[in-house]
Amino acid sequence: MKPKEYFDLLIPRILALLSNSSPVTHRRAAAFTLSRMLSSDNNYGHQTLAASIIIPILHGPFLQSTPVGNQELPRDSPLSLHARVHYPLSPTEALSTLMAFIMHTDPSPTLISTLLSPIIPCLYALSAYMNRMKTTDPVSKESVSGLLATWGRVVASEECFDGLWHVLEGAGGAWEIDIAGEIRKVERSYDPGLSLLTPEDLRRAEEIGELDFDFNPLNLRPDPVHFVHFLKSINRTDVASDLFVTLLDTYRTTKTGSDDDPMRTMLYLQVIMQIQKQLAGSAGPSNILSKTEHILSFIKHALTQETAAHPPPNHSAQRKTNDSLKIGDLRIVPEKDDLSDSGDSDDEDPHASGTFADEAMTDTAIDLLLAILEANSKLSPRTAPILNEIFSLLEPLANERSKVQPLAREARMVMTARLASASGQRSSKSTSNDAGEENALEIYQKALRLLQDPILPVRAHGLLLLRQLVSARPSSSEQSYLDPALIPSIISIFLQAILDDDSYMFLNAIQGLAAMVETFGQHVLKSLIAEYSEHLDGLAGSNMTQNEVDKRIRVGEALGQVIRRCGNALSIYAEVLVPPLVRVFSSHHIPTILRTSAISLLSDSVNVNSLALLPYAVDLSEAMIDLLQVESQPEITKPQIQRSESTKEGGKDQSQATTVFQPTSTDSKLPPIRRAALHFLTLLLRASTAGVYDSGYHGRLFLESQVKRTKTTLAYIGSTDKDSAVRVMAREAIEEMNQLTEATMEQYFRK
Repeated sequence: MKPKEYFDLLIPRILALLSNSSPVTHRRAAAFTLSRMLSSDNNYGHQTLAASIIIPILHGPFLQSTPVGNQELPRDSPLSLHARVHYPLSPTEALSTLMAFIMHTDPSPTLISTLLSPIIPCLYALSAYMNRMKTTDPVSKESVSGLLATWGRVVASEECFDGLWHVLEGAGGAWEIDIAGEIRKVERSYDPGLSLLTPEDLRRAEEIGELDFDFNPLNLRPDPVHFVHFLKSINRTDVASDLFVTLLDTYRTTKTGSDDDPMRTMLYLQVIMQIQKQLAGSAGPSNILSKTEHILSFIKHALTQETAAHPPPNHSAQRKTNDSLKIGDLRIVPEKDDLSDSGDSDDEDPHASGTFADEAMTDTAIDLLLAILEANSKLSPRTAPILNEIFSLLEPLANERSKVQPLAREARMVMTARLASASGQRSSKSTSNDAGEENALEIYQKALRLLQDPILPVRAHGLLLLRQLVSARPSSSEQSYLDPALIPSIISIFLQAILDDDSYMFLNAIQGLAAMVETFGQHVLKSLIAEYSEHLDGLAGSNMTQNEVDKRIRVGEALGQVIRRCGNALSIYAEVLVPPLVRVFSSHHIPTILRTSAISLLSDSVNVNSLALLPYAVDLSEAMIDLLQVESQPEITKPQIQRSESTKEGGKDQSQATTVFQPTSTDSKLPPIRRAALHFLTLLLRASTAGVYDSGYHGRLFLESQVKRTKTTLAYIGSTDKDSAVRVMAREAIEEMNQLTEATMEQYFRK
């Protein structure tokens, strides 16, 4: 007899011995025999032939539709079967046979993989159907759940991932159980219906306490809640992490595609949300955030794509590369895009959905980053170098006005605090006999822990502790308890917090930076000046974004606080402070509001300690006069109709509105910069006059030619400037100049 004929005769009879009617010893012997036939570990020569007969008999009922009116063969007597029959099992019998086979043999992962992996989507679909049907036989339900759980726990990670992904693709088919309890696979096209609740249904369900927030109104298959619950039950964190990252990437792709099934996209989104709910928020080995490598790789990938999809505008490309004029350069009215015949102005933006998907995925990626940092307290850029790349990718998102900007800033703050915490721990390992220094390190570590908290008031308290720490001084010494090695980290934290939209965080950061200058001196002040005044040359200064301007203005607020707190000690920092500020307000290509800010800081310096600016008084006054001469805006008489059109309601002109709503404007003809220059000049002249009377100085601070030029310029501006406030301030400056001249003459003749 040929081997195939022999196995065709023998194997169905061995399978029949696995029925419940056979003795236990027979079932064990049959299961052992079949397992040896399927095992690839031995030298059995007919393993392939035996597997080609066993596997189709067991898998066929799950992979093929059950014929209606199927006539089942009797199983009580294996000897009564025909020699050539392939023993057609029903799905119910195949399930019972598989259970008996696995229960009565050694639990080999290879055997379980061979028996269950090809039919896992079918078993899962059957299990989901049984869970939905309240009349299902509990034994059958437990049998299917047991097979799925056994398979999920013992197979390799890659094989488990492939099986679960096939489940998500809907490869399990449709199942039914008749009134007799027989399982049948049916041919049914998947047509998800809508079972949305009406407002009345929602109100009634909430009143009686039956409102289920995990309800599946779109009949998504598989049910996201049930699928993630099964994923959690098998306790395979490696598989769950890989599946989560793949789902995020697939969702991003399908969301931006126009030909993808929207229901499939919705399924991916719901599964992602359930994984975050069930596997990311719970403590224990099933938490996917405990396996950070794959998720950090996805976060980097998502942020890289976001940065590549929205590169910073290249304004230099719009500049002319030659000096010749063309016809297009003579256009006065901006050219408008013509409407095409294929659409009108009401058409939707074809890229809108893609942009929304990118923002949603970027938001998800940053949320994941914050969750991972919260769940893994020891994770830092030192232990995971990929965080350094993620930190750099977050910078353009933190500087660009968008929905994800607050999240990006929060993430950078947490990562900065985490890196500083690692530095602090390394510093604290060195032994110290000073109890005050040990206490300072404890406060430092506590503040950094609070800064990493997701709750805003807690982070604000951490920043307050850090501010109090840098403000504290030992009573018997002028040296701070804080380790100088931690100063750069603290400066970085305050500079991150200064960008926060919360006023409490912002004010604490400003006061903290001011306290650091008072405690640690020029090192901190130079860092602030660098943040405020550097990288303004060339295109970097002329193409500044609104967020870059906002950051420098906020740093300027901190510098103003530093100047006011210095008092009489401002002279120590004059050489560090004044030249960069002069360089800023003298740069004609940078935004006007930044130049105005620099002049305002000089005005604060004059108010605090005029002697600190005495060496620069003549040069600064000459610079202000030059600015006023160049940037003056004489009033031009216009017809009444044109004047009414160019004036806002309430008398505000267009230039003032431009200052408010266009902070990146480089138009130096705007009134605020002239007002700031006149205010500074007035304060400087007033301080010089007071200095002449107080010190009895009888020399000339300004040359006669300089005085004449100043008076002439101020008189012209006071008479012709289009801004009324500028005219009034120019007249006040003339009065101060006259008083300075009188004071100088009095001291001269008194001599």
